[in-house]
Amino acid sequence: MPNRLVFIFPLLVLLCSCEGNEHEYQKIQGKAQGTTYTITFEGRQSAFLKSQADSVFKVIDRSMSLWDSSSAISNFNESTDGQVVDEHFQNALQKSFEVHKQSAGAFDPTIGGLIKAWGFIRKNNLPLPTNRTIDSLKQLVGLEKITLIGNKVTKQNPNIELDFNAIAQGYTVDVLAALLENKGILNYLIEVGGEMRAKGKNSKGENWKVGVEKPVFNETETPNDLQTVLSMTDVSLATSGNYRNFVQANGKNLSHILNPKTGKPVEHAVVSVSVLAPDCTEADAWATAFMVLGKEKSIELAKQLDFEIQIISLKNNAFDIFQTAGFKKLIQ
Repeated sequence: MPNRLVFIFPLLVLLCSCEGNEHEYQKIQGKAQGTTYTITFEGRQSAFLKSQADSVFKVIDRSMSLWDSSSAISNFNESTDGQVVDEHFQNALQKSFEVHKQSAGAFDPTIGGLIKAWGFIRKNNLPLPTNRTIDSLKQLVGLEKITLIGNKVTKQNPNIELDFNAIAQGYTVDVLAALLENKGILNYLIEVGGEMRAKGKNSKGENWKVGVEKPVFNETETPNDLQTVLSMTDVSLATSGNYRNFVQANGKNLSHILNPKTGKPVEHAVVSVSVLAPDCTEADAWATAFMVLGKEKSIELAKQLDFEIQIISLKNNAFDIFQTAGFKKLIQ
């Protein structure tokens, strides 16, 4: 989404080449949703698929982009009760209900008003919200205040605002994957703003190689250094981090990731979470949920839900890295 650039920057690096292939692989690239995308696949339909992919981005933007004043989500946020919404909106909201319940509210797209108050939507250099403002906006938070019946979404309070930033790009990846598979393409790697989905094999008949970037905190560190390289097939990967976008106050960097319970930026040692899941929508949402929950709760919940994750924490100016056994198995 165009507004997504504010929240998730590319944290993953594609490690693949289309040159010298035994099979013909194509790569299409472009800009969309305030970021970049790359789709590498086996086949010859690059021009046609580029047009189809661009259409997917436009349709999802019309559904979930906060930068589009006429989008479905913008109209819903401005409405006093609710409205009929498109299928993409319904799908994202339905998955949000699931993750919200399983995460005990750590993932909650009803923080739209708080996100705006903290200045993370349009970088308006607004003064930081007061505790009174935060407490007032917290009364609007809670996905249980939203109801989806058929294709109509309603809200208990007319001031509730939704924000799908933490799920929209992962959802877009899955829609693009469905597009490819409907065309009979079963070997591909899709990346949108750092969220990825891999299927089948690359041009060498091997699993797709994907690099997770090392967190960078100051100008003396080299950007795009890799923390981890994974060998992926038939799986999605999403990463959420709090070190690339923040607001500064009283000499502190305040994370753009808000805790729905407190209405304030998260404050703990975790700086990055990567999640492997069957689909990218789920991986994207859970990466944010785990960033909110912190290390210990995330490890416990990931074990219960059978997720494979990597958590990078900053302790004494050094990185502490936790990886589940399944995550470690994919490391090259």
